[in-house]
Amino acid sequence: MQKILVIEDQDLMRLALIQEIKGGLIESILLGAPTLDVAMALMTSEDFSLVLIDPGLPGVNPMSRIDRLSVIEQVVDASPSATHVVITGSDSLDEANHCRRCGVAGYVSKNGLMRGLLAEVLHDIAHNGFSIRISDTNKSSTDFHYSGLTGREQEILDCMRRRESGTKRKEVYEQISERIGVEPATIEKYYKQARAKLLRRGRLPDGI
Repeated sequence: MQKILVIEDQDLMRLALIQEIKGGLIESILLGAPTLDVAMALMTSEDFSLVLIDPGLPGVNPMSRIDRLSVIEQVVDASPSATHVVITGSDSLDEANHCRRCGVAGYVSKNGLMRGLLAEVLHDIAHNGFSIRISDTNKSSTDFHYSGLTGREQEILDCMRRRESGTKRKEVYEQISERIGVEPATIEKYYKQARAKLLRRGRLPDGI
């Protein structure tokens, strides 16, 4: 049974991150902390296998590099056996590199944090030891969601839309298959189901 801690002061974001993790991990207990004090108390009494950290917590100057790194270092020191992932709306490559030197395994921008991306990050960490997702300042595409899609269908569409130029659909099926433990043929079936639903509504987003 994994214990996971999400340190995030914004209630909606904290609950969204918890829900995202619940969808990708089996047999896990998740706790949320809105402040550093609450988080430190929890880490004193509990052993966590995964800790998500927002460094811009209440009482911290979110524009101060020293303050932000202090939060991260305190959390890492208080939970040395955990895997740590920083999730921030003020991302930078410099901060990501410093986090890596501090022992953080993942660094993710909140900008562009779509369904399934956090699972991709955890998969990358498990295989490569570190994962980084910096925001794309040149992003010009719109988000596209349809209420008639299941969570899995939406996730696969999102993955397909953000694939790099030249990446074939088959490669995306295989990447998702490896990450979630489902056969590529099943991923393809989900994709085609989602695409058919959108075609019936007469609307296909770019990249699909």
